[in-house]
Amino acid sequence: MTTISHLPARHDDAAGLDSLLDTLAGVAVRGEVPGPELLGRVARAKPALDKRATDPNDGEPYSRTILRVDDEVEIMLARWRPGQRCAPHDHGGAGGFVVVLEGRFEERRFGWDGPRLSVTSSTEHHTGEVTSITSEVIHDMAGLDGGLTLHFYSPPATSMRVFDLDTSEMLELVGNYGAWIPQEQHPRVPFGQISPETVAAPVIWVVHTTHYRGGSAEFAVAAATMARELAAAHPDAEVKVSGLHHKAEFVAELARMAETGRVIDQLHLISHAGMYGPMFGSTDWPEQFSPHEWRSMTISFTTTGRAYFHACRTARWFAPFFANVFGVPAFGNRNYTTVSTRKDRFSWAGRRPMSRADLYLIDTPGRKSHGPLGAARKYLGAAAQPPVLSMPDPAGSVGSYDPVAELYDRAYADIRVRGAEWRWVSERAAHTRAELGRGLRVLEIGCGTGALLRALDDDGVLDFGIGVDISSGMLAQARDRGRHRSRLRFTAVDGPQLDVPDDHVDVVICFLSFRYLDWDPVMAEIRRVLAPGGRLWVVDMVEHPVRVRELPVLARSAFEHVRTRRARPQFAADLTALTSHPAWREMLRHNPIRAEHEYRWYFASRFPGSRLKLLTATLSQRVLAFDSGPLDKGLTAPLTYP
Repeated sequence: MTTISHLPARHDDAAGLDSLLDTLAGVAVRGEVPGPELLGRVARAKPALDKRATDPNDGEPYSRTILRVDDEVEIMLARWRPGQRCAPHDHGGAGGFVVVLEGRFEERRFGWDGPRLSVTSSTEHHTGEVTSITSEVIHDMAGLDGGLTLHFYSPPATSMRVFDLDTSEMLELVGNYGAWIPQEQHPRVPFGQISPETVAAPVIWVVHTTHYRGGSAEFAVAAATMARELAAAHPDAEVKVSGLHHKAEFVAELARMAETGRVIDQLHLISHAGMYGPMFGSTDWPEQFSPHEWRSMTISFTTTGRAYFHACRTARWFAPFFANVFGVPAFGNRNYTTVSTRKDRFSWAGRRPMSRADLYLIDTPGRKSHGPLGAARKYLGAAAQPPVLSMPDPAGSVGSYDPVAELYDRAYADIRVRGAEWRWVSERAAHTRAELGRGLRVLEIGCGTGALLRALDDDGVLDFGIGVDISSGMLAQARDRGRHRSRLRFTAVDGPQLDVPDDHVDVVICFLSFRYLDWDPVMAEIRRVLAPGGRLWVVDMVEHPVRVRELPVLARSAFEHVRTRRARPQFAADLTALTSHPAWREMLRHNPIRAEHEYRWYFASRFPGSRLKLLTATLSQRVLAFDSGPLDKGLTAPLTYP
């Protein structure tokens, strides 16, 4: 394994160089190559880049200095040993380009000749020239006199294939490896098992639902349009269109492809979306895969595989989730998804859209995401928003509260700063304690730093309180602050299973944490641990533009917010430190709040006759509260059906 250098910017050249790299990154993301003017700027920046490049390690043909890596692009400098050649390799599905900053380089490109990998072209590149890389390219390079190259790849590859011509074997390298045969042992696959002549064409699978809510006929037209365009763009792939009613049909089709050795290069799923992403079935009998079911599923993707979800709001939670589960880049829509006769902007399809030859699913503002003004913008021809890319997070650390645990604890050491939310919980706790005539046995799911349980303990309403959370950093703060409180204990949880006995608690509380949970599996656990007559209290933030009738709540919320910040200046300072921290913003990006209608639909379907209470509101978000009331022992009907 090679050692990658990540070098800090120098103050004298950082601003100009960063601007140049930003521009070049945009070129790579668009799948283009830089023109003469940009290459001239690169040439002038060569001295600054030369300072950043490290020397190659012993036995390696070049060094790798990573200048930048994010969700869209990887930028790398390579300093080459004279006369050294890297191994033939691909780029893990990425495209991009290489700029020769200094020296002469021979680039060989390879193609399959039966089970053999043969040279199809050889080109010499000189200082100032650029060579384009596509996701299909297999090539090698040699620095004839040594030299320096600047590489741009989009999207960043999480793996690459290196080809050993001496043994006719392929090694798939995952992690920080360069394009040479590593000294460590790695699994090897004979060329005969991977050459196109012996492997079936990859599948581009376009799936659309047929019954759930309206629009299924339009979905079929849009799927056919998409399939025609994909077939033209990818002549070597098999484009397959499936109209599916039930989620079982999706699983069955995956099984059929697996049995015949087919692998998916692109998955496109056109559907309506619910709490857990794509919806199947019908509104009378809705079907949806829970997160647990997705995790239990096997989908065979190619090494360049990726997934696209053409449904409302899939970029916010589902696409990142899918990317992490299946290890492929996933694209989703951030806003409302609608049918249009144009792919670049909204164009109404008329009253009989099914008669159109071509339809497209595009991401635009809409009434649900942006209120009446959003709907007006859409019908005035709002531009389509590009799909949002989510990359896999192999470490599983993206979106964790761990990096901000201390800042969060400092800001919310006293949960009473959340006045309306605290009053709602504390009043119910006092009433329920009086009703039972004893202290409450409470379980808080997503307890964070334990502030809510400490406040309830201070009020004297607890017999005991159990707090569970997935964040080790938050739990460390909770245990430290609660170390002298005998009624409280805090424990880690990983998944929906709760390490709590049956019929053990009177109240389960989810305080600003329900959005993170796998709702149906955890609801089954909640019903298990609640004693007969137990209650579920949920307080959470959701997204929805403010309604006219809610303006008094908006005004009251704004007034209380200002009053709290003035009365508690230290809280205001700590809150600013928390919300302005880059780790907090990154956490929010991977843990977006959900839409109001998802909560209303979920609780109305699981607890008929129940209502959500509006506690606070801003122009685009609000805090809702749910009280199940006393529950008999039993199960809550799951969202997903066989």
